[in-house]
Amino acid sequence: MKNDGDKGDRHSPNPVSHLQSHDAPASPRITLVRNALHAVIAAIALLAIATSIPHWGGSNFPVLSLVIYVAGMVFIAMPLCLFYEALLQSQQRGIGNRGVGV
Repeated sequence: MKNDGDKGDRHSPNPVSHLQSHDAPASPRITLVRNALHAVIAAIALLAIATSIPHWGGSNFPVLSLVIYVAGMVFIAMPLCLFYEALLQSQQRGIGNRGVGV
């Protein structure tokens, strides 16, 4: 009896091995969005670090750095992350639909 919460097959030495063989290669759009997401997160982090550099020697907290980081992550990186997740889910649904007809 299979439970919905059961993530692996007890008889398989590698529970993910059957998933790797059936996955279609990532579409160029997914790869582009993933690379853009990584670049955006790195750029936001570097910008936040750059704005905090003048405050490193002092006793003032770099509020502008925190604002840049939080605003960048919430308003730029999060929508991009949600779009990336939607692309992955649509690809997964496409693979699932192809497997039903076979």
